[in-house]
Amino acid sequence: MRISGFALVLVVSVVLFPATARSENDVTPNVVIQWNNAALQGVRDSKIGPPMVARALAIVHTCIYDAWAAYDKHALGTQFGGSLRQHHSKHKRANQNKAISFAAYRAAVDLFPGDKVTVFDPLMASLGYDVNDTSADTTTPS
Repeated sequence: MRISGFALVLVVSVVLFPATARSENDVTPNVVIQWNNAALQGVRDSKIGPPMVARALAIVHTCIYDAWAAYDKHALGTQFGGSLRQHHSKHKRANQNKAISFAAYRAAVDLFPGDKVTVFDPLMASLGYDVNDTSADTTTPS
């Protein structure tokens, strides 16, 4: 009986007074979700048809995957396999997010140039990246 009472108090305490009270609005979506949302905005603004939507989203997400794969010890990119894999010392979330962002940005701007200034540039700025960085050096995240 004593243990049951303690368990009840514990459950009530956890339910009524959570240690980290967070609403869904407090969570910032990860960089992939942010770029997916931006690409979807590009789709809406361009008014392209369903087959082209699927193709455009596949291109953006393939670029995202290939950028992510370069910072994973097992994943293989879709075009170059593991040849773009970065040294394990560079496998940091910040590098991965930057690589994903530049890959998604470049694909999205190519697919939806009308949203460059209104959608994609502001997202890059909010993430802290320079849209004028046009480096093609595969040893850096950008």
